[in-house]
Amino acid sequence: MRNLPKFCLWMMVGAITLAIPGVGFAAPKADADPCAAVNDMDEKNLCRAFEIEKKLTAEEKENRYKNKNHSSYYCSLIKSRDKQTYCYAVVNKERTQCGLIVDADLEKQCNTKF
Repeated sequence: MRNLPKFCLWMMVGAITLAIPGVGFAAPKADADPCAAVNDMDEKNLCRAFEIEKKLTAEEKENRYKNKNHSSYYCSLIKSRDKQTYCYAVVNKERTQCGLIVDADLEKQCNTKF
């Protein structure tokens, strides 16, 4: 009998959660990940690494402890050797790494990023 008020309170909270859309089970926004449409995992990780680089401003890049840059993490997930080298070259801004890429088209893309 003592637990009846608590039970009623939880029943009301449950009813409100289910009755009002958006309160209960919020779905993530579709535009949260611009790389979600890419099916190939190497291309998706390459896209994510470059998206993070684009979003960070110069001030945010200076304070690396406050504003984490996970671009190199996404580069490490790429299985293709050439794409991984391309990713690291662009993320680390080292043009000399573009010469290590075997694929000629990818090497041209890498050189045009600088």
